[in-house]
This record gives sequence, C-alpha cells and structure tokens, in this order.
Amino acid sequence: GVAEAFGTLRFGRLVEILLYDVRRTLTLAGPTAVFLDGNVESWLKARMAARDVTHVVNVPSNPPGWSAGKWGEWYPDILGDDGALTTSKVKPYWQQGWLSQHDRLMAAIAAMRERIPLVISGDLHAIAEGRMRRSGTLDFGNNPIVTVLSGPLGTGDLLWPSAFRGVGASVPTHLTMEENLKPLEENGFIIADFSPEAITLKFFRFHYYRQTAEDIDRLEPFRTTELKRPG
Repeated sequence: GVAEAFGTLRFGRLVEILLYDVRRTLTLAGPTAVFLDGNVESWLKARMAARDVTHVVNVPSNPPGWSAGKWGEWYPDILGDDGALTTSKVKPYWQQGWLSQHDRLMAAIAAMRERIPLVISGDLHAIAEGRMRRSGTLDFGNNPIVTVLSGPLGTGDLLWPSAFRGVGASVPTHLTMEENLKPLEENGFIIADFSPEAITLKFFRFHYYRQTAEDIDRLEPFRTTELKRPG
C-alpha cells in the first residue's frame, strides 16, 4: 500500500532520481514516529548504498534544509512572537521520530562519498541552494549535503510563506547550513544537466507582473552551479 508514494526515474547507468512523498505514511508515535514507511526508508538506503548508477539524487516532497514553521515538517521549529522561527515554543503534534528519520536519511545521503550528495525539493514556495554541514550531532563537514529548493511554478501573492505563514523559508535550529542562495520568494524552476563527472544546475525565475507567458521560452538562468563528483 505504499508503492504510490515512492518511485524512481532511471536513466541507464548515469542517474537515478529517488522520488518520495514524506507525509502519506506519517505516524504519530512520538520518538518512534516516521514520515516514511519503514519499507520506503529501507529502499532509499539500499539505492543510495548501491553502486550501479553514477548519480543518485533524492527528491522528497518535503525539503530538508529549511522550514516555514509548518506542522508537517521534519523540524520542530515554529513561528515565534518575534516573527522568527524558534524551538522555545512547542509545535503542537510535532513528532520527535520525524526528525530522527530525517537524520538517518541525511546520514545515508552524506555517506555517498563517490557521488554528489544532492537533494532537490519544492513545497516551500522558494528558490534556494545551500550546503548542510551539520544535522544535530551529525557532522557532514567532509561531504556537505547540497540541498536545493527548485522553485514554485505558479504561486500568487497571498501564498508565499512570508504572506501566508508570516515567515519565509528559514534554516531550522537543528541544522548548520551554508546558504549559497538564500530563499527567494519568486516563481521559477531549475534544469539539471548530468554528465558522468558533474551535475550542472541552472536556476530560472519568472515574475508574472513584469513578464508574459511567452517570455518563459526566452528565460536565461540567473544562477548556474556546477557540482563535481568527488575525486
């Protein structure tokens, strides 16, 4: 009953893209709670540990690296009275087990020493790029996880996190993050080019007040990041 919530896109031996919905099978069991069914977690770890594909990219429905203080997120942060994220207030119904599962998955991603540890996700209605260097007690300094917010395609004025939730996408207290591109609340998308030696990410943005739909075909990237495979 979990197959509809995860799957893979495979391009020969070049790249495998792991797609998974992190809320469909969530449980509310406190320290043992999970977002992902145990079978899905085991499958993800097995695919990341396998060596039959050059690139393995994680694409979860809920992005690691940033938070908007929502309930169904990996992190315990919530909007504080000062308009910033905080853990000094209890987030109602948030589960410690969700964060534990997050750390297990991040550890598996960082353990791909021969690959680029890349995670791409949406959901937070922003465009961003960062390097996750720590997650709780886990140190990824020798192989920081590259985490990317791919951008929303059609968010309107009232649905940006800063408008709807009162806070934009921010780094949660559990993480040490290097924000190479701080979250931009703009519509956009990314295009990823894969070669055996590298992944090139091209970032695009679009402003529907100043541009027309026809302009999308002529967009040029405002940012390009080339990620080289380790050694």
